Amino acid sequence: MKKIIYNFAICLLIPSAGLLQSCDGLLDLTPPMNEVEDNFYRTEEDMYKSLTAAYNVLMWSAPKAISGGAQNCAFEVVSEILGDCCYAGGASANDAVQTSRIDRFSMRASDLYPEALWHKYYTGIYRCNKFFEKVDGAEFNDEDLREMYKAECHFLRAYYYFDLVRLFGNVPLILKSLSPSDYAQVQASPDEIYSQISSDLTAAVNAVRADGSPAMYQSATMVPSEEKGRVTVDAAKSLLCRVWLYYTGYYSKEQLPGVTASEMMAMIEDVADSGDYSFLPGAYTKDAASGVSPMWNVSNKNCSEEVFTIQYSNLSKWGDWSNREGCTGNQAVILWGIRDVSAPYAAGWSFAPVAKRLFDAYDASDPRRWATIINANAPEGDNDGEGLKYTEGFQNTGYFCRKFTPLTANNASAGSRELNYPNNYPSIRWADVLLMASEMEFRYGKVEKAHSYYAKVRERALGPGSAGTSADLTLGKIFDERLLELALEGHRYWDILRQGDTVADAVLTNGEEGEYAVVYDRQKKGLMPVPQYDITQSKNTLVQNPGY
Repeated sequence: MKKIIYNFAICLLIPSAGLLQSCDGLLDLTPPMNEVEDNFYRTEEDMYKSLTAAYNVLMWSAPKAISGGAQNCAFEVVSEILGDCCYAGGASANDAVQTSRIDRFSMRASDLYPEALWHKYYTGIYRCNKFFEKVDGAEFNDEDLREMYKAECHFLRAYYYFDLVRLFGNVPLILKSLSPSDYAQVQASPDEIYSQISSDLTAAVNAVRADGSPAMYQSATMVPSEEKGRVTVDAAKSLLCRVWLYYTGYYSKEQLPGVTASEMMAMIEDVADSGDYSFLPGAYTKDAASGVSPMWNVSNKNCSEEVFTIQYSNLSKWGDWSNREGCTGNQAVILWGIRDVSAPYAAGWSFAPVAKRLFDAYDASDPRRWATIINANAPEGDNDGEGLKYTEGFQNTGYFCRKFTPLTANNASAGSRELNYPNNYPSIRWADVLLMASEMEFRYGKVEKAHSYYAKVRERALGPGSAGTSADLTLGKIFDERLLELALEGHRYWDILRQGDTVADAVLTNGEEGEYAVVYDRQKKGLMPVPQYDITQSKNTLVQNPGY
């Protein structure tokens, strides 16, 4: 392709039309590879490659904005900046100013972060749609494998649509690959999008092999080491519950389309009680030498606590900054890092500095405080202060994310270290599942059972008796435990929004002054703007969200 473009450019520079015939000889009309659509999507191997392409989009922690190149908008980092635990950060107020606009709910339709996220998720959806269009016509030696691939792709499409609809609210529902004449798509109602997400996830859960057993692996612990990261039945049930809770909360609905509360309780408790997951021994033990607790050490990737994990690797040794979507490393890691700091920490870009309110939310005896947050300030009493020397960035607080911080031990031996951090992102952890099960039981079942799930998480951190009794349990305590357990993992903002506008306004409007001040905009409902680029490409068929 580069050769064709180069030679075509030469032709454009030749003024004489009479010379065009000589340019014809420069063009190599033989396809540079043998796999083109006309002879692809035919075999089991082809469909494996197609499914792999659909999985690949999960890894895009710096997706491309078509009108402006790669953007530093990793979903989990953006979610934390939107929430109450982090500010925008960066080198200065002029470093990625759109990050500050995300923090302050003052985004613009022309900003590239929303455009890049829109592009990321519709690319994933396109690849899933293309897979579904071709999979039934391909030749498989193993029909059970076909059903497994289809179930996994149903999960992936649901995953992409869920992030997309949470971010933008009003998006087109596209279930086929489009031609240029189809680009003027209208937005579907959120109910339609969530109905499709529910349909995809229930299809993934219910898919079976010829003998009636589940089409996918049941749990992440059953997936062979060389296949870690594959979707499982447990992952589909868990994501369905996350969707269920968000949809019913944010939109004040009785249930997710097609799934009752009792059905959802049964599914999430299947995962919680399966016996396939367990807490990593010493998960939150302080290990100052390594810089992270065992739970977040890359040597414990894919441990017994992880239900669905997005896989990253430094094996590609990537160095191509013009194609950041091509690397296999986790580019979100460099965003979290402290600027110009010394070992065991590696220097980073100081985005998403942590608010002191998160540090203060932890009891000093809670080991999760150290495991979650780096306190770079001077040591004082039991504050875990490390007195680090570093360059202060914009909105510096002295508190940084420890879970995903870059470490010198994880620096790549080749390529650009910023593009090759091997830290996985555990999208769904067992602790999250336990707290979702607790919430479902508290809302729709038995408070005693809700407390049993809650107590597993809290007492793992703070010891027997710390969870109190079932009579003490409230929905607020479950949400508080979600904050303490899952902080800086990209879940807090969505937990706030699903509690309603009054809670969102009270929590996200922080009452601070100057560069730290944030005022939640109720008119925008917590949504990003529909990218102006895509509105233009749709010939103004797409309608902008309120407030933009």
